[in-house]
Amino acid sequence: MKSNRKTKTIILIILGILFALSPIFINNSTFAAKDLDVISNYNNEFDHNNLKCSAVSGKIHIDGNSGWAAFKAAGNCTGNGTYSEPYVIEDLVIDGGGSSGSCILIENSNLYFRIENCTTYNSGGFPANAGIYLSNVNNSQLIDNNCSYNFEGILLDYSDNNTLSGNIASNNKGMGIYLYGSNNTIVSGNTANYNSRGIHITFYSHNNLISGNIVNNNFYGIRLYENEDNTISGNTANSNINGIDLWISNNNTVTGNTANNNNDYGIRLYSSDNNTISGNTLMGNGVCIIEVRDCEGNVFKDNEYCDYGEGGGRIPGYNLFFLFGILSVVAILLSKKVKKS
Repeated sequence: MKSNRKTKTIILIILGILFALSPIFINNSTFAAKDLDVISNYNNEFDHNNLKCSAVSGKIHIDGNSGWAAFKAAGNCTGNGTYSEPYVIEDLVIDGGGSSGSCILIENSNLYFRIENCTTYNSGGFPANAGIYLSNVNNSQLIDNNCSYNFEGILLDYSDNNTLSGNIASNNKGMGIYLYGSNNTIVSGNTANYNSRGIHITFYSHNNLISGNIVNNNFYGIRLYENEDNTISGNTANSNINGIDLWISNNNTVTGNTANNNNDYGIRLYSSDNNTISGNTLMGNGVCIIEVRDCEGNVFKDNEYCDYGEGGGRIPGYNLFFLFGILSVVAILLSKKVKKS
């Protein structure tokens, strides 16, 4: 009789632990059922009811500082292109028509300008067509625009000293926000969901701040590829395939981010050296590890729910299935021990 009581007590303890952890298991398994839809959410439908307060415009193309002068002379913008009085394009709705070209294309400009509260959608496709496309452009501010349902949402190509803040770049076929060879840019407080990659930074982009963005339900949430000296802080990268991904990227700081319930990795490093990965929350990810391959000199500190360190393979962390396995083995062993006694 005493033996049966001990067995029942052990089983109740195990069941209690499993019940307490069940919400985490449910969240993780729910994503597994929907991960195939992450990249297939693009369509050309758009809620025009939200656009009634804005003026409808054709595509915009400005080339060079002289192009700004002509654009203003035609009555299309305000300002003078200076720091205190930048050119301003605002409150426009631009349907790219799905044909070749970007909704707004600005090239070869170093004057100060701001694009604010514009909606761009249905841009042309591959290659390099976007809702807003800046090529060889410095000193811009892109504020509170909606660049969804394009090929790329917002694309900066060899453009430095720009600010992207409060924009929505979701449901694009390619990248939500894409920096290519672009430096000293602030990408802050944007939302980039349901893209191939939420925020993608590549080709030796340096000294960029990626802060406070929401990048959920993409293939990659935030990805650095061949970059150095960037800071990724305070972002939310949940329910992607991979949350935050560093490939061939050195001397970056990844701190204070939340990367939960991603189908594979919360954070992954490949051939990336001397990065600091600290203070991140990594819970309920599919593989539940920080993966490190072919890396040297990285520093891991205070990443919640995940162990960290340096090695040539996987760094084990909070793995729910592993925990269930351990608990099951313990239950079986204790049960056998009680029966013998």
